[in-house]
Amino acid sequence: MTGFFCVCPVNLEAKIRIKLHWDGQRIGRAELQPRPLVRATELVRGKTAGQAAVVIPMLFSICGKAQGAAAAVALAFAQGGEPDRVAERERLVLAEALQELLWRFLLDLPKLMGSQGNAVLLASLRKGLAQAAAGQNETAWQTFAAQAETALNQAILGMPVADWRKLADLEQLSEWLRRAETETARNLLELWNGAGRWGDGGTALMPAASRERILNEVLPGLEGDEHFAQRPHWQGQVMETGSLARMQTHPVLAELLRQEGASILARFLACLFEMAELLDRLREPEEPGWVQGAALGQGIGLAWVQTARGLLLHRAELDGQGIVADYRIVAPTEWNFHPAGPCVEALTGKPASSADEARRSAELLVQALDPCVAYSIEVEHA
Repeated sequence: MTGFFCVCPVNLEAKIRIKLHWDGQRIGRAELQPRPLVRATELVRGKTAGQAAVVIPMLFSICGKAQGAAAAVALAFAQGGEPDRVAERERLVLAEALQELLWRFLLDLPKLMGSQGNAVLLASLRKGLAQAAAGQNETAWQTFAAQAETALNQAILGMPVADWRKLADLEQLSEWLRRAETETARNLLELWNGAGRWGDGGTALMPAASRERILNEVLPGLEGDEHFAQRPHWQGQVMETGSLARMQTHPVLAELLRQEGASILARFLACLFEMAELLDRLREPEEPGWVQGAALGQGIGLAWVQTARGLLLHRAELDGQGIVADYRIVAPTEWNFHPAGPCVEALTGKPASSADEARRSAELLVQALDPCVAYSIEVEHA
């Protein structure tokens, strides 16, 4: 999404800056300057765990429920206890992710492709989620799920979600693209026909964030690398997080990944396939999997939470009096917009016959990776 949104404490004027060095034929080099981060510690140091749990989610206009869940879980473990209401928090996070992904197809993708979008329907969905979150009962959740499914069926897929789930290969997907009479299908068909059949720069897709992997393969970097929050890595390797990483084993996406790698098209399609899964999980909750955490020792707690854009990490450390001594947040944006990550790697070497084409290529890729903050793209003739 564009605009000044944040999933991590930042200066409201902060943005990702991308510079393309274009030689008249291709983007010879791409540079990405990450957004400057304000350390979360500076915002909550000296506060009690209870105060921090209230303050942190209030800082975010996007993915606030995921941020709130991560804060509650990390702080509970830091206090030596077990987090409460985990199943409830999981449902909130799932619903928020579903809304964010619907936003992509009702507003962001249409705007990117020069079409209209449906801001009225999106506003209705946002209101529905707010009512479900306030109600916190089964009827409220089922009502929101039905509203989201109707939007998905009619405005995006042009077919029942149940039928969409039956798409088993690229041939069936191609047939859907050509037959569906929705704005989403028309936009994706343009990507299918060439505009989106690129974007893989070789960055690895993040593996499933199991407890063992987070504690053994991610935590050492978080605790030992002072620059980790802005340049996160998985055992030293840059990773792409988000829907495509989570859905990479889906048969249709796996086939597409084998053919062309992590393309722009694949990233958008992954969001569609994941929305169908999120609807199922929202209607019939499973064991919490998107909201997890662990105690790391005396006064230290860790939470890892999935969001629409990918993996979110919170690490909380309290002193002997239960006051926040250190707090770290690693947002999905910093994984996907790492200076050596998927955006830079895919743009480097991309053919472009004009500066406008170079800028358009960057715009497509950035939106496929979905930052939560503003960004700028500059083209410099090399």
